[in-house]
Amino acid sequence: MLQHIVTETNNMSSLVTLTSDFGQREPSVAEIKGILYSGCPGVQILDLGHEIARGDVMEASLFVLRALPRFPEGTIHLVNVAPGPTPIVVSVLGQFVVCPDNGVLSLLSHHYDIDGVHEIAVPAEVREQPGQVYFGRDIFAPAVVRLNNGVAASELGAARDNMAMLDITRPERAGAGLLSGQIIHTDRFGNLVTNIHISDLEGSQVVKVDAGGFPLGPLRQSYAEVPHGKPLALLGGSGYLEVAYNGDRADSRLDFGPGIKVRVTLAPA
Repeated sequence: MLQHIVTETNNMSSLVTLTSDFGQREPSVAEIKGILYSGCPGVQILDLGHEIARGDVMEASLFVLRALPRFPEGTIHLVNVAPGPTPIVVSVLGQFVVCPDNGVLSLLSHHYDIDGVHEIAVPAEVREQPGQVYFGRDIFAPAVVRLNNGVAASELGAARDNMAMLDITRPERAGAGLLSGQIIHTDRFGNLVTNIHISDLEGSQVVKVDAGGFPLGPLRQSYAEVPHGKPLALLGGSGYLEVAYNGDRADSRLDFGPGIKVRVTLAPA
């Protein structure tokens, strides 16, 4: 939900987080940290994760949704997963997110109000430098330094009233007591994440779940509720319903992936 009210925080941050698909072997993260430590003496830098699958914006969007709400106001997050046409800074939950405008904040915006979006103007010296421009090093890190040192988001670039969104369909009611959704992501454990959120189930009891016509039984609260090697449906840490196997990979056992339909039968709670 994108509001037209822009909130600017001028308090200096002492916490910056980093999330990327860079992995641990390349020097990109080290370069970013060097810029941050040089420009923000005393800053605390926390690596949230650099093993997001390369270019997987959906995985990054789920990661951000789960992580960011846990952080205190004033935190600045640098998220660098996959390219985007425009670098932006987003105000949300009293925090800042510096990232490419490629849909990485899609799921976060489904559940929390976005208070402001600004483009990050690329300095002339960066545009004119020889060789490739690296957004994380050349644009995002200097922007984080400025935010940390009290520069308002409005001073980084022009305000926008929108940002890129992933094409994520919302679940639909498919008749009395029936909710229809689909798988949107496969995580590293082979669990199949759907677009059905806990908020879609409010006021209802889940009687049964099936994915691609395969029955999964009622909604479970833990893997231990089914025998080893058996399938189940449960709510993942991000609040979205997941298809899983106790002790195995749901994606390989079922040969399912994104786009497979999921049906949830509901009854009044």
